[in-house]
Amino acid sequence: MNILFVSSAKHFGGTERWTSMAAAELAGRGHSVWVCCPDLPHADQFISENRLIRSVPSGLEDTRGKADLAATISKLDINVVIPVSQRMYFLTGQIARRLNIAMVLRLGIVRLPWRPVLDWFGYGIWPDAIIVNTSRIKRVLSWAPFVKPDRIHVIYNGITQDLPVANSNRDERFTISFVGTVSWRKGVWHLISALSHLPDDILRKTRLQIIGTGPALNQCRRLVEKHRLHDNVSFEGHLENPSSQLANSDLFTLLSMQEGISNSLLEAMNAGVASYTTLVGGHGEFIRNGVNAYVASSRNPKAVARDLVAIINDKDRARIARAGQETVEKLFTTVSMGDQLETLLHRVVHTTNLPLTQAMVHRRSDVPG
Repeated sequence: MNILFVSSAKHFGGTERWTSMAAAELAGRGHSVWVCCPDLPHADQFISENRLIRSVPSGLEDTRGKADLAATISKLDINVVIPVSQRMYFLTGQIARRLNIAMVLRLGIVRLPWRPVLDWFGYGIWPDAIIVNTSRIKRVLSWAPFVKPDRIHVIYNGITQDLPVANSNRDERFTISFVGTVSWRKGVWHLISALSHLPDDILRKTRLQIIGTGPALNQCRRLVEKHRLHDNVSFEGHLENPSSQLANSDLFTLLSMQEGISNSLLEAMNAGVASYTTLVGGHGEFIRNGVNAYVASSRNPKAVARDLVAIINDKDRARIARAGQETVEKLFTTVSMGDQLETLLHRVVHTTNLPLTQAMVHRRSDVPG
């Protein structure tokens, strides 16, 4: 198959990480894979340069961008296009239907479509299938009257199972790590504020490393200054491969208010690091509090501080970390993700490659009434 992923993301976050892993897995199986994305510094993280298309339409009114994307799809003889950004669902679907090729959108966060016309077509009429990474996303998406549940396919994220190696300059303090986009949604502000509520004797022995960039980075820096936490918090910026930093951690923390399933969480658990997270999105489908991870019942900084004290003093932390590692090894492999992706894409491409009149009948019968 000839496959094109389309992203409009300005930052390289979880969805973009999934895109790069899915593209690599499908390419490794012999498919021809390209990624279309904005010409930004993170573009080369998606795929090799010779398979990278450094442009994407800026919106529905970008007629030149849409024409260029359609021309690229035709030139590469693409069989299936996979938009991974909400802004691209309607636009890419419109082009795919005009060219009579398959379109499979990927949604990695809990979201109920509500926009008239754009979401009716973007989620309900244009796509041949919808990939989500949690059962909860499927349930919420199915509430939309124009989306057929049998079009929605739950495919868990896959991550590479290579175990990271800790480096020799490990800090003696209890090290908490955050990896991801530094945004309000991810709860980094709450985590920093929680440190300010730790007892002095514990705070002296605790450090937080924030790995990533994002729109809330400057606010978080100011918060560190406000609470005088310069000796306890470090901003590491974006790291292409933070595995050694994770391996040197005692605890991974993610206080998101909205997720699908966090790749960073899975990678931390796979690294054998105890994890502390909110039960948002699909996390409740595999996280068990005190069994394979720790669950935050609140993002309130004082409550988080109490949880952190309990976790730091928990003698079962290593056992919980091992159980988390086993969970990821069982449920979240790139091989399993690749098998399911490949099967789904083969099916929709076969359907779309029917003679035009048959394909139109098929789609018309599958449109929500």
